[in-house]
Amino acid sequence: MKILCDLQQLQEAFSVVSGIAPLKTPKPIIQNVLLRAENDSLSLFATDLEMSARVSIDSVKVKEPGSALLPARETNSLLRELSDPTLSIEVKEFRSTLQSGAGSFVLVGDDPEFFPRETDIKQGQELSISAGLFMDMVSKTIFATAREETRYAINGLLLESTAGCLRLVGTDGRRLALRYENLDGDVPEIRAIIPNRTFQVLTRIITEESDQILKIIASENQVAFMVGKRVLISQLLENRFPDYENVIPKAADTSIEINTAVLERNLRRVAVLSSGDGRTVRFNFTATGLELNAESSGVGRADLTMEVETKGAGGAISFNPDYLLDALKVTELETLRIDMSDESTPAKFTLGESYTYILMPISGS
Repeated sequence: MKILCDLQQLQEAFSVVSGIAPLKTPKPIIQNVLLRAENDSLSLFATDLEMSARVSIDSVKVKEPGSALLPARETNSLLRELSDPTLSIEVKEFRSTLQSGAGSFVLVGDDPEFFPRETDIKQGQELSISAGLFMDMVSKTIFATAREETRYAINGLLLESTAGCLRLVGTDGRRLALRYENLDGDVPEIRAIIPNRTFQVLTRIITEESDQILKIIASENQVAFMVGKRVLISQLLENRFPDYENVIPKAADTSIEINTAVLERNLRRVAVLSSGDGRTVRFNFTATGLELNAESSGVGRADLTMEVETKGAGGAISFNPDYLLDALKVTELETLRIDMSDESTPAKFTLGESYTYILMPISGS
């Protein structure tokens, strides 16, 4: 293989796929990235056997078609250090020579014939959505998913589409984030639990500002994301997702409207004196305002009052401030609404026209 390519495009493509190659594995060959050059096009492919990504670039002059394996981590680091606008790659007997300006770098790879083959989802339900819109939905839900590996069933987002509506749901058992979007045209029925790591890679493939169309294809055990000349395929989590609809309160004794920015600012201040493993801030709603209280043994106490609009019985309820701040950081709503009943039932935060956040209170505080 012998090619001449645009360095910036190669840097971007390699950055996307190299992140999938595992740092440790009993199968060292998958620590490489597969390059395949033909018809003045170059494709890059990487896999960890559970997820794979392929990116194609066209700013390539193929002098000799062929394929090669390059070590993912070292090649990605090298490409970031190069600055010449073009890069030549020549491969002979599994040794790749990268020539950039006055520099020449030799990387030892492996036999491409032994690298895992690319697979496509041959049958599945398909829908299309703005890539930027989808990533906005991800950012408003992914933070609520479980991080503990023992909670495998909810180490990902539920993607659910039906009756013209696409939903993303994340939960860790203590909170739940739901973001939905109504879509035009025929929307197939899809229910897939997608691992958190898949979305981490997806953020490198597309950005929130992208105006491209993202195609999503879901089969029984895989999901594919396609945008432009970039493809990401991932295995799905097989466990059952919690019945999230039963978690969302249908009625409330009290409704409160609060300025989002003011609440976030005041909550951060009070939370400074809520330290330790059981971080707690107490919310006491009255007819005329909201009192925020936090106390840390041996450190001090915080008390703060702010104006809110309360309808209903009012009352007190306690939350982990970090869980609430996570949601406040990603909402653009100027005034949010809280629906609550008592300290034993979850509170519902309306953070947008199609964005709901459910938070379990901390009892006994």
